[in-house]
Amino acid sequence: MKAIAFSPAHVTGFFEICYDENDKETGSRGAGICISLGSYAEAEIYGGGDINIEGNIGKGEVTKEALENLGVKGLKIRIKNELPFSQGFGISASSTLAATLATCHLFNLPEKKAVESSHLAEVKKKTGLGDVVTSYTGGLEIRKEPGIEGEIEKIECREKLVVAVIGEEMKTKEILRDEKMIERINNVGKECLKEFLRDKSLENFFDLSIKFSFETGLADKKMQKVLNEANKIGRATMCMLGNSIIAIYSKEMKKFLKSYQHYECFIDNEGARVLAAFFP
Repeated sequence: MKAIAFSPAHVTGFFEICYDENDKETGSRGAGICISLGSYAEAEIYGGGDINIEGNIGKGEVTKEALENLGVKGLKIRIKNELPFSQGFGISASSTLAATLATCHLFNLPEKKAVESSHLAEVKKKTGLGDVVTSYTGGLEIRKEPGIEGEIEKIECREKLVVAVIGEEMKTKEILRDEKMIERINNVGKECLKEFLRDKSLENFFDLSIKFSFETGLADKKMQKVLNEANKIGRATMCMLGNSIIAIYSKEMKKFLKSYQHYECFIDNEGARVLAAFFP
């Protein structure tokens, strides 16, 4: 028996870190975009008693943790990620969610279990705070309250985008342990969310995301220079947390980004989903 699932990559524009004693309530407030590139996972039940994970999964520690949370055995997982890790695309979340969704479908478990197990694994491993629930939701999303049961508003948008990797990997773990950076992130992120709730347009999302990246200091000099040049052409901002940018597509923007590793995509309004299942 096999099942295949897809989970979109997710790009956060601005955010506020929200820790809680209960990991289910830990997460983030803020806003971001789900994109049509992401992670595919095929789950297959076989005769063994362990879990085997294959594919371009990096260390795969988050996915392993999430599958263990589900309490299943005798499983083979194959994962294909379309974007790199540690570049602000939420790939640890999307690959894990795709794997748990396919697994839950095979074992007749509710999709809520896939979201919960993936979120708890991300929080435990300090690789993300809100990407799982947002990848499951899709669209341009607003995280009004954190956690698995938090409040999320989904705004459906139709727009072609381009994302590009500008520099070296950025380790989410290190940032989430820096108390001074967390304070700056929370102060600026809270203000950006208030402003976005007054004008929930895609254009305002990009404007506030630029503000967030500059005022928090997350954008280094190289990133600031690229963003300043890109915004002379159109709309572009930094992907949180990574040395990458996301921009509204145009021929001029694509030409500007051609020297970087770049990808064309669209906003994904569906969110994570099971694509197919085979039951012989």
